[in-house]
Amino acid sequence: MTKNQIHEWHERIEDGRKQYIRAYWNSREWQFQVAHPDGEKWLLLEQPGPERWLELRDLLFRKYQRKKLPWKYVEELDKMLEIRGIRENEPAKYEE
Repeated sequence: MTKNQIHEWHERIEDGRKQYIRAYWNSREWQFQVAHPDGEKWLLLEQPGPERWLELRDLLFRKYQRKKLPWKYVEELDKMLEIRGIRENEPAKYEE
């Protein structure tokens, strides 16, 4: 992957407002950040859950389909997900 890629998306939180998520590739690793609607700062997610990784994978795949991203980026992320043990069709496992 090229260095310094930034990919952003949003999701609706319980009260209907948008929460923005950012994935940043710094030439060695992915860093995830979240911007809550009440705050103006991006907060770093130290250990993003499997759902964040799968959301990023979906975003990269959709960008590839629109010819905005080479396929090799999706493949590289798939390799990272495999190493982490995250699979696309598996439900997330939560500890209680």
